[in-house]
Amino acid sequence: MTGLRFSEPARDNEHAPLLPTASEGRRYTPSDDGIPNMGKITPLRRNKTVIEKSIQANNLIDKFTQASKEGKSSTGGVLFNLLKLNAKRKAAARAKKDKATSSLEGLLDKVDDISASDDDSITERQLEERAEATAYIADILLKQDYLILLSKAMVVFGSPAHRLEDNMTRASAALNVQSSFAFLPGVIMISYGDEDTHTSETHIIKVDRGYNMYKLDQVNTISKDVIYGKIKVEDAYESLEKVMDSKELFPWWCDVMVFGVSSFLIAPLAFQGGWSEAVASGILGTIVGILNRCSQKLFNYANVFEISAAVLTSMVATHLRYDICYQSVIMSSVSMLLPGLGLTTSVMELASRNLISGVVRLVYALVMAFMLGFGLSFGSQMLMFADSDKDDIKPKECHGIPEYWTFILLPVISIFYCINLQAHPRQWPMMVILSCTGFAISQYSSQFLNATTSAAFSSFCLGLFGNLYSRITHAPGFAATLCGIMLLVPGGLGVRAVYEAFGEEGNGTALAFEMIVIALSISVGLFVSTLLVYPTGKKRTALLTF
Repeated sequence: MTGLRFSEPARDNEHAPLLPTASEGRRYTPSDDGIPNMGKITPLRRNKTVIEKSIQANNLIDKFTQASKEGKSSTGGVLFNLLKLNAKRKAAARAKKDKATSSLEGLLDKVDDISASDDDSITERQLEERAEATAYIADILLKQDYLILLSKAMVVFGSPAHRLEDNMTRASAALNVQSSFAFLPGVIMISYGDEDTHTSETHIIKVDRGYNMYKLDQVNTISKDVIYGKIKVEDAYESLEKVMDSKELFPWWCDVMVFGVSSFLIAPLAFQGGWSEAVASGILGTIVGILNRCSQKLFNYANVFEISAAVLTSMVATHLRYDICYQSVIMSSVSMLLPGLGLTTSVMELASRNLISGVVRLVYALVMAFMLGFGLSFGSQMLMFADSDKDDIKPKECHGIPEYWTFILLPVISIFYCINLQAHPRQWPMMVILSCTGFAISQYSSQFLNATTSAAFSSFCLGLFGNLYSRITHAPGFAATLCGIMLLVPGGLGVRAVYEAFGEEGNGTALAFEMIVIALSISVGLFVSTLLVYPTGKKRTALLTF
């Protein structure tokens, strides 16, 4: 028997559903007169979720048709207003003839034809609607571009990494912009959502992190003024552009000088060196600063800058090992490259639940410590191999300077740290005071407490003073606190651990573990101090603090 063939039954309404087919699970049996017996037709059961989405889709269509005719005020995002404007343009009169097509273009036309018109002439009312939609869309684009530029400025100028997401969320909430932010090392991801059209727009921005306390203070002031409603968004956007394009406070040769002077001062302050070690460290630190400048200009050299600087300083220090305290010189000469601040920042991000960014920064800090430690060990071993004197390096006993010199050298190195952070001279007094206070507390408490407890206590005091200063003066205390943290970070301990791990000491693993523990102690101290001063967090402003 040949298969039966059925023609499509006529439908009075083209939108009526087709008769069920065999593919939908129904069996057709031929009757005696040749007409198929359809049997009992069971209506299709629709899932609850499908029904909800159908209602949601129907409401979405109404937003572009019925709602547009009611003359409601502009809401939603860019796409919503464009579609709504298109619906208003065709809402002059309804088309008399329906289009019957199954293509995607035809289905979209059916949505438009709910209020379509054969008369496409532009009326005065349509011009007003177009101008209204244009102004609203321009306002949306301006706010989005402002948030993009603000987030980029925050990263470039050194805003606290673990506070970035919260800061930008507060800024976008003040502008009533639906957005979400994700900050990774070197990358910013911003997503703008439109709940009316169920769409989103994502921006991926590549940016390098740096430190510029003066510009960061300006950016924070602009952000607060926008949140408080003191200035308009367009004025804030222009101000941000001016800040981004402005020149640095200090020229490039100041960075080279900072490397040399900081190495000269840190040798007697942190590594028990004398004046001879300070001079040697200052000369080597200046060379490292010149190499750092070359790495900024030469892309290929930037990949081996840290190792080459460590090898060079280690070879020179090894050659002078009988005249100077060897370890004091090699550690202080690369002091500006030590990963202590990055390590502390990574631990703070992990503690604040920023897992991806925290892990990336932690691994980078540890790899940087290994690179410096390997370079120092490799340089000394290479010179020892070429030297006729095959004796192992016996660190000379270090003789530090008198303690009263600390009161003179400590403010000086704090000032050069301020220059390194590109801080304005009017920011220096508080930065120097907090740096000296934190270092003094650390030195005094280390006589009675172990290293981890001393680090936690000193960082707690430092963060407490910085947050109190911010609360009283309403000025960001991050710059002042950051300068003090740079004197407390355990970067030198970490490089020494890696150096001894490559050597024959055998205790490098224990020291590396202690380095991470000290970084955790500093993070805990800073978090507790912030909790005491701001138990519920700042409102209406970005939390620019540790």
